[in-house]
Amino acid sequence: MTNANFWTAPGAVDPKRTFRFKVTFGGDAVWWAKDVDQPQATVGTTEHDFMIHKFYYPGKVTWNQVALTLVDPVTPGALDSLLTILRNTGYKIPGDPTREEAFSSISKANATTSLGQVQIDVLDADGQRLHTWDLNNSFIMEITPSKLDYASEDLMTVALTLKYDWATYTSYVGSEGSRNEAGTSLFTIQDNNQS
Repeated sequence: MTNANFWTAPGAVDPKRTFRFKVTFGGDAVWWAKDVDQPQATVGTTEHDFMIHKFYYPGKVTWNQVALTLVDPVTPGALDSLLTILRNTGYKIPGDPTREEAFSSISKANATTSLGQVQIDVLDADGQRLHTWDLNNSFIMEITPSKLDYASEDLMTVALTLKYDWATYTSYVGSEGSRNEAGTSLFTIQDNNQS
């Protein structure tokens, strides 16, 4: 006979919920984040033809871009903050082509530093982390403010697209459901010269 109260029995595991998450940029919580994609990895393939057969081999791993939707509060303004981050990447509008700053451009170091470390935490009902994604070397690809509309009462939002080199996944729950505050990381880069 099955336990009718399986989902609420002591020790029962509560499923992860899509609305329990937190996004941070450079350690600061982005409380106005409305939704966010979790990182996705794609493995490329190459094929080899032999007679009437096709054989496939795994290729490079590509981490797909992450999209966020941010509500745009009056203060701190999400659009204001994102455009400031974009300016800090090294992007400048060349007002006077005779000035040296007209020839400056975006660098990866400035782009990743100005945004800071991006982290996505999936939380439980008590606000404790279940798993975390760290987007390594992330930078802004797109900033898209929502359109203005007299007929709408929706909150103004900003769509943000981020690109990054790889994601680090850290789980804080063991296979038996036990909590591991230190976490267990996957997809980490290690120095092969270390013993």
